[in-house]
Amino acid sequence: MTPGIRYGFLGGVVVIFYFTLLYVAKQNLFLSPLFQWGSMVFYLFFMWKATVDDALIHDVRRDFREVVRTPFVTFLLINLCYWLFYYGLHLYDPSLLQAEMNLELDMLKSQLSAGLGDPEQANKFRERIQDLEKIIQSPQPQPLGPVMMRMCVGAIGGFALAAGVAALVRNVKNKKV
Repeated sequence: MTPGIRYGFLGGVVVIFYFTLLYVAKQNLFLSPLFQWGSMVFYLFFMWKATVDDALIHDVRRDFREVVRTPFVTFLLINLCYWLFYYGLHLYDPSLLQAEMNLELDMLKSQLSAGLGDPEQANKFRERIQDLEKIIQSPQPQPLGPVMMRMCVGAIGGFALAAGVAALVRNVKNKKV
């Protein structure tokens, strides 16, 4: 098994365990942006580890596209595990989606009351507030489409992280050679 796949699934298990602990401890911890973004530490650790192991098997002086493949595969697998868990958890607990929408609604209302300065932006906020209020009154199960969209958009950022990790490992290994 390649390092990218091995560390991708291992990282996926760790990230799922992390978010399970947050969810079990308190729903607000699971929804906290600080803890959501904090999981990037796990992503970066496993991407780094996979890239270092790959560099031991293959030389880091090969084409950069080949070097970046391993951390990117690692990111994609961890991310896939996370988003499957996220979707499943929202199917298991529909109140989670309600809580997320209420948080977004509160944030939009507070920004709107603070004043946006742009009337067009304020109208967009009001429309989104109305949409959220309608959705909250008649809850629906978590649709798969938006989850897949967020996963795919995340892959763009994941590639940037993978390129950074690959460049860093390549730089460190080249200095040692």
